[in-house]
Amino acid sequence: METTLVYFSISDLKIVTARHILAEAGLESFIIDKKDSVYAGILGGKIEMYVRKDQEVEALKILEENGILDD
Repeated sequence: METTLVYFSISDLKIVTARHILAEAGLESFIIDKKDSVYAGILGGKIEMYVRKDQEVEALKILEENGILDD
């Protein structure tokens, strides 16, 4: 299954909110927490949220409509 990055944040709360919104719409998301790993020093320590590639447009639309991407 191919996935694509649709959102990232340094805030756990923002990621949880975004995942909940997508789940309510029936979309599964996956996260990679780079805050608590070797990535933090190299890449700034953010949490990335991915969805299936075929759901990217729908996920971005839902996140935009709910003000998540306004950060």
